[in-house]
Amino acid sequence: MTHEETMRPPPTIGHIFRSRDHYEVGREKIREFARAVQDFHPAHWDDADTLGYPGLIAPVTFASATISAVQRDLLRMALGGYDPARLVQVEQEIHCHRPVVAGDRLTHEVTVDSWRTVAGGDIIALTTVIGDLGTGPVQTVHTTLAGRGGIEGRRVGGIAKNIALQELPIPQREPRHTSPGNRPFPASPASGLSGKTPAGYRFPSRTFRLTRGELVNYAGVCGDLNPIHWSDDIARVTGAPGVVTHGMLTMGLGAAALTSWVGHPAAILDFSTVFTHPVHVVTGRAAEIEFTGTVTAVDLDACRATVALAAQCDGTSVIGRAAATVALDDQSIMV
Repeated sequence: MTHEETMRPPPTIGHIFRSRDHYEVGREKIREFARAVQDFHPAHWDDADTLGYPGLIAPVTFASATISAVQRDLLRMALGGYDPARLVQVEQEIHCHRPVVAGDRLTHEVTVDSWRTVAGGDIIALTTVIGDLGTGPVQTVHTTLAGRGGIEGRRVGGIAKNIALQELPIPQREPRHTSPGNRPFPASPASGLSGKTPAGYRFPSRTFRLTRGELVNYAGVCGDLNPIHWSDDIARVTGAPGVVTHGMLTMGLGAAALTSWVGHPAAILDFSTVFTHPVHVVTGRAAEIEFTGTVTAVDLDACRATVALAAQCDGTSVIGRAAATVALDDQSIMV
């Protein structure tokens, strides 16, 4: 680690960094993202199947697609200018206040909760509050990142600058103050998970196939500029056997499996996971991730259930402590 890196002042812990402008959620962007995470639930594709919502419902991990150039600048400010090519996602926890819906105008507030320097780099914990201009909070997301330090981190960052898409300056946008309008939302989430589902119930497994093209597509949909996800040169520098699947793509596939099990994306109230092992896609061969899910607890009074998820690729577990809180079907409880 250089003297300049050692002396780099950390960002203000607890300071809130707010986006200047909002991100407007479009119908086609929702469909693009749903395809990228292989989630074909009709609520993401068909306006007629939104069950009382004012537009298409986005998949649970859609927030990863809202990191436009402005939001990337926001993260850079929050992380003291840290090079994104040197950051790896370790843990993600999503709390859903309501589903993201087409027509939402999302704002972002990023807070650095903690920053620890460890051997080989940094561990950074962030909280991102995503809100809608008209209705308030939509999601609260807790993220843990690991930053590469030292010679390896500088080497990866240097090569990445000559491979990744250039981040050219764009005009600063001034927010326009427009009326939020009247957009009704259902009072309670929909769910196909019956209240009669017992603890211990195991859902049928779901297997997803990942090719290099799937990784490139996800990177494009989300605006992820890190070439570790598609460049063999960067993979070799890091010692990986192949390009690395995005952690949020893996989580998005898990959310797609979860949605198919519980019946509706709006039923997912919380979803969290630790990324324990990267999924590599080697040249000329696709990777396959198998997800399994088990109901571990049912609370009829709260009308909620807990689902534990597991995922394996080539016999190796790739996520840990993955769990979701889902809403139960009110009518099935009353029957």
